[in-house]
Amino acid sequence: MKRRYAIQIAAGAVLSAAGILLPFLVDGTEALSSLMVTIGLVILAVAVVRYWRFRDEPEKDERTQKIGAYAISYSWLLTIVFLAILFWVDYLRLLALTVETVLLSAILLMGLSARLFQWYLFRQGDVA
Repeated sequence: MKRRYAIQIAAGAVLSAAGILLPFLVDGTEALSSLMVTIGLVILAVAVVRYWRFRDEPEKDERTQKIGAYAISYSWLLTIVFLAILFWVDYLRLLALTVETVLLSAILLMGLSARLFQWYLFRQGDVA
C-alpha cells in the first residue's frame, strides 16, 4: 500500500474516532462532533476507493489531466450560465430566492456537473 493511502486512511479513522468521542468529553459539541465524523468518513471512503481503484498504477497521466481540465471548464461555464439565469429569475420576481438556496444549488451544480462531464469525456476517450 502506498504511504499516502495509509496516511489518508489513518487520518480519516482518527478524525471519525475523535468525532465520536468528543460529545462524551465536552458538553455542547454535538454539531462539531457530527461534522468531524462526516468529514472523517468521507476522507476514509475516498482513500479506500482510490486505493482499490488504482493500487500501484499511476492515478493520473496527461490524458486524465486534460479530461479533468475540460470537465472543470465546462462545469464552470455551466455554473456561470445557471447563476445568470438565477439572477434574471430573481430580478424579474419570478421566484423568491434565498442566499442559502442559491449557494446550495450552485455548489451542487458545480460538483455534480464536473463529475458528469468527466464521466462523459472519459467514455468518449479523449477531448478534441
